[in-house]
Amino acid sequence: MRVESLTDYFGAVICAENGETINQVDIEEVKNLFRSSGAVYFKDFNIDIDGFEAFGNRLSNDFMDNTGSGSFRKTANSGNDGTIQNVAYVYGVAKQRTFPLPLHADRSYVKSQPEAMFFMCARPAKTGGETTVCDGIKLLDSLSEKTRKLFESKRIKYIRYYTKEEWPVLFHTQDLNEVKEYCRENDLELFINDDGSLRTEYLRHAIMSNKYTDKPGFVNSMLIQLWQEEGLGRMNALVRLEDNSKIPADILHEVREVSESLTVNLPWRSGDFVMVDNTRLMHGRREFDDPDREVYVRMCRSVDW
Repeated sequence: MRVESLTDYFGAVICAENGETINQVDIEEVKNLFRSSGAVYFKDFNIDIDGFEAFGNRLSNDFMDNTGSGSFRKTANSGNDGTIQNVAYVYGVAKQRTFPLPLHADRSYVKSQPEAMFFMCARPAKTGGETTVCDGIKLLDSLSEKTRKLFESKRIKYIRYYTKEEWPVLFHTQDLNEVKEYCRENDLELFINDDGSLRTEYLRHAIMSNKYTDKPGFVNSMLIQLWQEEGLGRMNALVRLEDNSKIPADILHEVREVSESLTVNLPWRSGDFVMVDNTRLMHGRREFDDPDREVYVRMCRSVDW
């Protein structure tokens, strides 16, 4: 295999050579690259979903589903363990929606944030649709002192609303007691409304430590929840400062400008996949024009290395 740098400060690319298969890759080298760089992109191995699952199983046996998330994901197929899911947004629509997604760290709005994310491209979009990644360490270092001090001094509050029809789908249960237990385990404050709808609130710092370095990073889900409110006009996923005030407009402008300048597109081709440190990097996607785009995700709760 050939190893290249994704950028000069984070990420690595492992390229298949001379018909090399994914089973021939040195797993210890993969671990070392992941620990040091935050992301490892696997190019030209042309794996299928079974190979994607088998490779992930070489690195961890602690994968998770999307229970309690604000988004609905379909299981990719019935042949895997149920933790490989299609990222296509299809809830309530005939074809997947093709809008871009701002940078975020999956499930950073609850306690059960996975340590690693695995993404595989089964079919790239004809135009656009690249998965994006941004190093939270570099992003934090690039923010102004004013912005850093705000997020160091105040936590952010994630607020989510679930209609009585939605919460059984997103929490994967009809039993409200199971929802209560999930919220207790994830440090979520739960509010049950008279109409059967739910509201949850979660406080967390936008600046996080990460698993493999002693450098903190700007790693959170602030931008994607703000996009739902401001860009889509939805009021079911909000983010505020812990005193319930809105994040100042000039602060948001800076975060968006700086993060976009540091965002890297992953060059999806069918059979390529990537491992992302979800405690260090944020990820998103570019807008695309092809509703047949097919990308899978698998969330790894923890690794023991």
